[in-house]
Amino acid sequence: MSEPLQAEIYEGELPLRSASEPGSVRDIIRLDEEMMVWSDDGAAATVESIMPFFAIAGVIISLGGLYAGIMSVTTTDSVGIWILKVSLSTLLTVGGATGAYFAWRISFGSKHSDIYFLRKQRKIFHYTNKTAFVLDWDNVRPYARLGFGPVQLGARPFVALELVEYFRNEPQVWRARFVVDAPLGGREACQQSWELIRRYMDEAADTLPVQTVVDRRSWTSALLEFGPLSDGGDAHGFLQGLRDHNWQPFWSGDHLLNVLVWIVFWPDQVFRMLYARFRPRVSLPEELAGAPADQPSGPSPYATTPLSAGEHRGRRKAAITVAIVCSACTLISLSAWSVVARQMLHAVFG
Repeated sequence: MSEPLQAEIYEGELPLRSASEPGSVRDIIRLDEEMMVWSDDGAAATVESIMPFFAIAGVIISLGGLYAGIMSVTTTDSVGIWILKVSLSTLLTVGGATGAYFAWRISFGSKHSDIYFLRKQRKIFHYTNKTAFVLDWDNVRPYARLGFGPVQLGARPFVALELVEYFRNEPQVWRARFVVDAPLGGREACQQSWELIRRYMDEAADTLPVQTVVDRRSWTSALLEFGPLSDGGDAHGFLQGLRDHNWQPFWSGDHLLNVLVWIVFWPDQVFRMLYARFRPRVSLPEELAGAPADQPSGPSPYATTPLSAGEHRGRRKAAITVAIVCSACTLISLSAWSVVARQMLHAVFG
């Protein structure tokens, strides 16, 4: 996607039609006459993915506090020491359980869906923030939303493409709205994303440029598009970097820094991939699709990029490299954590 000028970064409605080249930072996981599906593995999943680890840690802390409380009741210490021990044990028990509860709510208690563009039904479906959105395509207009995502020091603000449905009889009053593509660099990137959606929903298949459809179930995709280096599934730039650097995943300083993080904190890469695989998802209601969303209705008339022999070999090479590095870092980190945990348990219990 083209790099926008500084002057292009402002909020507001976008033109319904343009000559912009269609494109998106989302991964397309299905594209046929029935529907186009965009993966919702966005940046939020990176935060959510580590929460199950803290939920487990909270449970362990709570059980440890409960055990310490039971043991302190049987001691013959003075009243002051006994009260202190019971108070600390209660604090650990309640605090650990509370932390585990909220960590679980943030992760597996937070349900999302992919974004479904239903061409035949002329609907758009997405579930997020405990709300199911079903937009009527004929009343939808695009909007560039400024300031999406965390603030980056020294960098321009991100924008997002937001779809807004207006009432049919009151075209200036909106009924529902949600973000479908982010983070983007400027209005032109939003326009390109909108153009991809509009051409799919309104025009013939041959007007849509060749697209790449990601197989989320393949092991290479699990390690690349949805792996620990892909920034939560937003993998377009990462994959292009792999092609530019002979399929070497650790060509940049940021990726090498990730290796250091993995060595220090093994749950980062492990739980990120596990959460991407097992995170709770809201399925498309069958009454909207007329058929299960994971079963294509037939051969697709849309042009998709087939994997060349070189691309296939390159993906395997990159995925194996990521797997080896992640495994080595995890083993080193777990070994170090085991030594520290053993020393702490020995110091506490003797």
